[in-house]
Amino acid sequence: MGLRSGQIRIIEVAIAGIIALLLLRVVSWVAYPRVIYASYSTHSFVADNVLRVLAEKNIFCQAVYGLDGSINGNLLVTFVEGSLPSEYGFRISVSRIDDSGKIIEIFAYESGNFKLEKASSSYVILSGCNGFYEPRIVVLTISRGD
Repeated sequence: MGLRSGQIRIIEVAIAGIIALLLLRVVSWVAYPRVIYASYSTHSFVADNVLRVLAEKNIFCQAVYGLDGSINGNLLVTFVEGSLPSEYGFRISVSRIDDSGKIIEIFAYESGNFKLEKASSSYVILSGCNGFYEPRIVVLTISRGD
């Protein structure tokens, strides 16, 4: 008692399906490039340190809130430029949180040698200063310019 012709066809289809799946798997390994994510954790460490010094020197109060709640972005930019070696590029932004909880960017500056694809960020959330209470977020993103 042997296999009937219908049973043989079912086995052939199953084997053909397995071969097709294996072939697709091999082709996907060859045809699709793998994405390699580089870690720039050193950049976020540098950004953390710059933000820490900004806080220690009370620059946030002067630059982010001013006397009347206005931003002095030039002070932020000048301090960050003076704190980083020339091979680093940066983007600094200040955002506020409105009454509905929406985040609105109110200041941004990006240096000429900043490269977003090689960047890492750090941020600080401020509650207010000089009697002006409005949550603001300062984000410092740093990259190597090379």
